[in-house]
Amino acid sequence: MSERLAELQEIRGVVAGNPKDTPLQTRKRFWKLVRQVKRSPKPDEDEIVLASEIRDMLFEAQRGRTYPTLTVVTMLSIVAVFPFVWYVRLLGIPLDWANMLAWSSSDWWLFTRRLLDVLLLVFLLYPFGRLIAGRWLGIKIEGFCRGMYNEPALKMNYESFLRLHVPRRKWFFFLGGAWTVITALALGVIGLLISGDWTGILVALFLGGSEGAAIVSGTTKKIGGEMAHFNRERKIERRWRRNLASNTESERD
Repeated sequence: MSERLAELQEIRGVVAGNPKDTPLQTRKRFWKLVRQVKRSPKPDEDEIVLASEIRDMLFEAQRGRTYPTLTVVTMLSIVAVFPFVWYVRLLGIPLDWANMLAWSSSDWWLFTRRLLDVLLLVFLLYPFGRLIAGRWLGIKIEGFCRGMYNEPALKMNYESFLRLHVPRRKWFFFLGGAWTVITALALGVIGLLISGDWTGILVALFLGGSEGAAIVSGTTKKIGGEMAHFNRERKIERRWRRNLASNTESERD
């Protein structure tokens, strides 16, 4: 038995005893081991299974239960219809975008209502980005759960994620984040076509700028959202490539 597998077994015993109150130091040790597994050119199957099991226990303790994908997709789609219809109706009230500085209070209130509708739709449709990414990459989706900011989110099957070819993992998070921009942009195009409205385009530019800044900065902090995960997987990929090259050199020798 490898030292890493033995440490994972030890951590599983601690987590299984009380997942909700797992010591911070234990969780840090666990995620450090997970990063090692991710960077490994030839990850051990037992390590993948055990790491996934521990992650699921911690995930459920933090996020609560997981709900069936089809049920939640249907509910989100139905709920999203109402703000979308209201948004389209509001587009029927003209705004003079060429003279924003001359807007009255009622004009600004109309803009605010449109803005809130766009943001609500981005919020409701956000999980579809991960759903599409999962289907494209072959990552199994176990269902819907509560996200870190209490938004609707998707729980991926961690075993299928760890088994995915390392350079492909980062795109799961990139598309998840880019989907918010795509959603806002689509609403913006609708707004422009119906009444020359720029609300959705402004939201798309803001979200795109924020996510682009997160990528450029290389942040891996939670404030970076999906792009923080993207950056983290890019760093892991670079280390994986170095390890792979080192192993290849060793085999040649």
